[in-house]
Amino acid sequence: MEGGASKKRLTKESAKVPSDPRALRRLERLIDLGELEELPALALASVPRYLVTFMKSETAGKIRSATIVSVTNQSRRPNVVTVTYFKGFVDNTSPSGSSTFTIPPDFTVDFASRSVPSDLTVVNSVPSPELTFDEGRAIVSSRQPEIGVSARVYYTAGEGDEELLSITDSGVVVFGAGNHGD
Repeated sequence: MEGGASKKRLTKESAKVPSDPRALRRLERLIDLGELEELPALALASVPRYLVTFMKSETAGKIRSATIVSVTNQSRRPNVVTVTYFKGFVDNTSPSGSSTFTIPPDFTVDFASRSVPSDLTVVNSVPSPELTFDEGRAIVSSRQPEIGVSARVYYTAGEGDEELLSITDSGVVVFGAGNHGD
């Protein structure tokens, strides 16, 4: 759902639009207030929180891939979250792409390395340009520290990602802390 989404658009059936009328009214109010929106890639004050240890996004060849990073805002306030994608052999100053989204409290947003059909998963935020030949990692940054993160790579076949081949989970670790074999 992009910023400025109309109420008419919200009444359509979608995996991300609540069916409960009260929840739908809350979502519409947040959109009207500008608290649920995709933001342009700006220099926003945020802190790296998590490292997604494997990212792959490719559209050439028989097997295609896209990385989806789900972020849930557990803060009591709207939280500006950025997912930044990096190729494997570059440092953290040379991103391949990034996207930013303001997430209201208790909401989950899916960031993707590129667009995928909504039959696979509903994506809320994609970098511009989309990543089409990249493999590496992603860093999840936010203004508020209270976020939950998960990541997975979708492998598909067909020019429009018509056939789902598999989904793998990517490791997510606290940024700068590493993991302990978990």
